[in-house]
Amino acid sequence: MLQRTNKLLIGKDISRDAQVVDGAAITTTTGSTGLADGEVVVLDKNFKVLAAGATIADSDIIYICQGTAETYDYVNEAGTPVSTNRRLIMSDPIEGKLVRKYTGTSYAAKSEQNDSWALAAVVPVVGTEYLIRIVYKDMNEHPGRFTQTYRVIADGVDPDANLVDLLQAKINAHNGRRVNATSATTTLVITGRAIPECTTGLTDIEEFRMVEFESFINYVDSDGNWQEVGGTLTRTVADYGSGTWEQIRDLEKRALPYRGIHNFTMFPVQLPTVNTVKDSTYDLIVIEHDKSYTSPDNQYVKQAPLTTILAFVVPSSGTQENSVLAVLNPWMASCPGSFSNVVI
Repeated sequence: MLQRTNKLLIGKDISRDAQVVDGAAITTTTGSTGLADGEVVVLDKNFKVLAAGATIADSDIIYICQGTAETYDYVNEAGTPVSTNRRLIMSDPIEGKLVRKYTGTSYAAKSEQNDSWALAAVVPVVGTEYLIRIVYKDMNEHPGRFTQTYRVIADGVDPDANLVDLLQAKINAHNGRRVNATSATTTLVITGRAIPECTTGLTDIEEFRMVEFESFINYVDSDGNWQEVGGTLTRTVADYGSGTWEQIRDLEKRALPYRGIHNFTMFPVQLPTVNTVKDSTYDLIVIEHDKSYTSPDNQYVKQAPLTTILAFVVPSSGTQENSVLAVLNPWMASCPGSFSNVVI
């Protein structure tokens, strides 16, 4: 049985190429003056550019393709060399009657978790040991979770504010910390740091994740036991956002096997040019649909689930995102699912 296949097409902040007009054939689309690198276009079932406003009656199957930075040369049947043809990434066929879902999501920025400790009611005792223990929920360490503990001794100078300053300085002095600390008089704010193994560049091995933790502030009593200090904790959880470059990079990596890239262990791994741009932000369009195929065991038609994802750099001057939506929205609305327009 076929498993779910994911295809990702990434569009740049550009406008439609003058040569890519409604009805243009695939030879024009792939030609040296056709699709630009990062240009996305919707094609009909005959691989001609679909016009804005076209419906399922005009073409019951569509394809979506993306121009890449790679070009190639070939000799046609007449023996004529044809050079600088654009290599394309094609979606799977999208059958109107088998579209299950059509949605869009605007870019939303990520934000790190932060714990805000209000310690105004805490009166530190001079010479008492205070500690803040951070338990990380996003990573494990046998036999439990990974923790970092920071200890200070109250010295009695401006007691409550001084405790906040001592804890802040202790945390930030640790080169291996996974959080940053800031203070405002009697409030200590602990904020997760970006994880360098997955937020540095396009070649990061790890998938994007964020620091998630619980924090506890205690003191050591005269019997050597830990006791809660009684401060007030306000927590803002981590928000992964939508359409960050790290997320698009990971989606692109996951889609590589569906482009024929299966070797990820025998180095050097040969990969195509990455289309994700570091630090760019993306709007997303997601089409969930099925693909008809003939089963080899009993010779009748089955369907396999597919997902086609379009990621467009949030436009500042280009218009291609709107150009694609001007084609997709009417076509999707004419499908049996009568899908609502995507507005980003």
